[in-house]
Amino acid sequence: MRSSFLATVVLSFASLAAATAPPPGANAVVAGMYKDFGWEAKPGHAEKPGLIEQPRAVLSRYFDGTLTALILADRKCVERTKEVCRLDFSPIWDSQDPSATKVNVLGSNDPAVVKVTFTDPESGRSTTLIYRMAKTKDGWRIHDIEYTSHESLLTILRRDQ
Repeated sequence: MRSSFLATVVLSFASLAAATAPPPGANAVVAGMYKDFGWEAKPGHAEKPGLIEQPRAVLSRYFDGTLTALILADRKCVERTKEVCRLDFSPIWDSQDPSATKVNVLGSNDPAVVKVTFTDPESGRSTTLIYRMAKTKDGWRIHDIEYTSHESLLTILRRDQ
């Protein structure tokens, strides 16, 4: 079962990476992020820093200035307190232990909204995330991620400790 699961994950992410490039815009930013960090949802991913642990320059490729600053502030809080501060899960997977297949990045009628769906291979549960995008001087960037079961990423990161 584990080897077929791994093959499914690899094939799912390979098909995402091999798909024709999305047109420039909000979809391209989100699809690029999942292409670059899709490995986070594969077994054994904990050995290297994930998206949220990346330096400002990498975060800025995907997130707007506000979200980048809030992610970095949360990281500094963790370093200072040696405890979990606001963020205790991987925001692009809505999970503390990401595992996903069938990742789809979908546009919408609103150019500032991108929908991502994926499936948990163990439970079969489908997850949908709504990305709220902002047009910046550097192009489209993620301004917020909305979840179905809890507050949005921006709301979580803005919470007072």
